[in-house]
Amino acid sequence: MLNMEKGGSISQSARDFFKSLTPAGVGVAIAATLFGEGPVFLLLKLLNDANLASSLAISWLTIIFIIAGIFSIFASLYYRMPIQFGFSIPAVAIIGSALLRYQFSDILGAVLISGLIVLLLGVTGLFKWVLRYIPIPVIQGMIAGALVTYGIAIIKAIVADPIVAGGTFLIFIVFSLIPVISRRFPPILSALILGFVIALAVGRVDISTITFSLSSLTFVAPTFNLGAILELTIPLAILTVGFGNIQAIGILKTQGYNPPVNSFVVLSGIGTIINSLFGGHNAVVGGPTIAMMAGPEIGEKDQRYSAAVLAGFLMIVVAILSPIVISFTRSVPTTFIDVLAGVAMLSVIANNFTQAFSSPLKMGALFALMTTLSGITLFNIGSTLWAIIFGTIISLLLERDAYLQIVKNTKY
Repeated sequence: MLNMEKGGSISQSARDFFKSLTPAGVGVAIAATLFGEGPVFLLLKLLNDANLASSLAISWLTIIFIIAGIFSIFASLYYRMPIQFGFSIPAVAIIGSALLRYQFSDILGAVLISGLIVLLLGVTGLFKWVLRYIPIPVIQGMIAGALVTYGIAIIKAIVADPIVAGGTFLIFIVFSLIPVISRRFPPILSALILGFVIALAVGRVDISTITFSLSSLTFVAPTFNLGAILELTIPLAILTVGFGNIQAIGILKTQGYNPPVNSFVVLSGIGTIINSLFGGHNAVVGGPTIAMMAGPEIGEKDQRYSAAVLAGFLMIVVAILSPIVISFTRSVPTTFIDVLAGVAMLSVIANNFTQAFSSPLKMGALFALMTTLSGITLFNIGSTLWAIIFGTIISLLLERDAYLQIVKNTKY
């Protein structure tokens, strides 16, 4: 159905869940959920900057975690391998810049269409052709350009607010230098807790705005703006198909699994469509979190799925508590959120720069990076789509042999 690979017995995997779950699996499920909290700060910064109504912000955060949790549970039980869904981090950066030019409902219309494109690519198998001819280094150059501004925001925040922002960043650095702690408790969470204490101590927290309520979903009717569609749908679809999915496929193959490649794309498309109706954005397979769950230290090969199932349930818990998270961000200084969002992205930014510019397609990656940073608008289309187009053309013209070799060797 829908060109999805056939799996096993969901009921049998569910019956085997508790006996398959190891102490290491429990630990890594919690760690993977906490890891997922890091990119949330990027999303929270976007929500603050866009000044969305609280109901829309809560719905956005709720739906992306609910869908990620449900899809993680289903896929892991059905295919009996560690599969975790999440949300696209680079897509947040792209949407953040587009919100300066388009209405929120216009953005959701573009997200919806990108989800339909992803679903079509998965059902037909055409995503393999798309990923063959659009080089990953070009995509990484575009991502680096979209995310680096969040890194720069750290510097601006520290200069503007040395006590809260500077103190929070210093805490992140100190705890990153203590491996015995950082391996078990992400430094960003240390920065969150102790940075909040600093902000509270200097009177920069409005406790009265923090509410303790459960989440709710708000249906948002998408609207279709041609400019938003042309600017966003292709980059969002490419990111959904080609970023987390590729990482996850490679990681699972390395560990001896036969990953359901088509299902990854089909489910990402369906998840994106559902997300868009409640204010959310693109659903993807989470490569880094799958890497945490797929190794032999978690248990036998047919037991490791249980860690991803547990992580899926934990993500649903996070979704239920999303109003607390949203109200918290509106009670603290924006510079505090800027630092948390920036440090959450540091490794992602560094990895994209490293991988893009260590490839044979450096010029294509560079032009994609520069085009994204330029913020240009041509024919009412923003820079992210032009970054992919220009980067690919430059690679084809200036790095033709390497480009054709990569096209020839790319298989999924």
